[in-house]
Parts: sequence; C-alpha cells; structure tokens
Amino acid sequence: MKAQYDVRRAKRTLLVLGALLMTVSAAFAAEGPACVSCHEGLAVGKSVHQAISLGCESCHSAVDASVVPHKFTNRNPKGLASKMRDLCYGCHDRSSFMKNTVHGAMALGCTTCHNPHASEHARLLKETVPALCIGCHQDRIVPGAGTGHALAGNEACSSCHNPHASDAPKLMLSQQSEQQATKTALAR
Repeated sequence: MKAQYDVRRAKRTLLVLGALLMTVSAAFAAEGPACVSCHEGLAVGKSVHQAISLGCESCHSAVDASVVPHKFTNRNPKGLASKMRDLCYGCHDRSSFMKNTVHGAMALGCTTCHNPHASEHARLLKETVPALCIGCHQDRIVPGAGTGHALAGNEACSSCHNPHASDAPKLMLSQQSEQQATKTALAR
C-alpha cells in the first residue's frame, strides 16, 4: 500500500513539475529573445513608437535571434513580418494616406521621414520641421526669389500642408488654406 502511495505521489509531483516547467517555458517563449540587451538604444528618445511595447517580434517576426549576426527567415529587409508599408498599415489607418494628392515621400516609405523605433523629435520624425521638409524641398523655400515661399520665422510646414496626403492640391490642409497661402504670397 505504501508503494502505491509513493508511486501516486511521484506521478503527482512529476505532473506538477511538468506543468510548472511548461508555464515557465511558455512565459519565456512569449517574451522572446532579450533584444534590448544588444539593441538598448533603439527604444530611447522623447518619442517612442507604441509598437515597441508589443515586443520586437510584432514587427521583426522573421529574425532568428539565436544567431549573431541575425539570420532573416524571409526576404523582407531587417526580418520584417511584411513589406514596410503593409506593416505600418497594420496599425495605422491606410485611408488617411490615400487621398487625391499624395506626398512623393510616401513612395519612398515611412522611414524616409520617421524613425520606426524612437526619436528625439515629435511623431518619431528624424528631424524637426521645417528642417526635415527643407532637406528635400529647399528649392521651394527661397525667400524673395518668386519660385517658392518663405517661412515666417520657424513655422512648421504642417501648419498649411499635410505631410502625407490631402484632398486639396499641393498637400494643403484644405482648399481654404491654399487660397489664403496664395493671397499671402501675392501680398509679399
């Protein structure tokens, strides 16, 4: 009788230990690799992408992190789960980027202007506005030359223009914005 009791007790102990081991293993598997141990600077800045809280694997699902340098298990750059634009549209509403006038930078990809992890600038921008815009549009901002328009002080381009897409021409925030901008330019 004592032998039967010891066998049942041993089985129960093994069952409990097995369940405990599976729970701990699942917790570590869900957490994924400790990416920040090597990539700690990627999630530091005044503006941090909310996707960081979902874990690296939410975007970089095709990375074999057990090998350094990492191996990618698909053809997307940096082991992304899908093409960059499709990945971004997984969280960001596609319709706000699909209007009558679309900024040419959209064809280059989101990371042309935005850092996908963190930034010292608002909205994960790589640079402050208007400096970011002037990087590509310096020919449009020529005070007094008549080929563009001058910024009054350090105003943001986004005070008149939508940086992604607009139903108004020239990425204006509205038709009224364009009419006001034209009047202001003619008054100079």
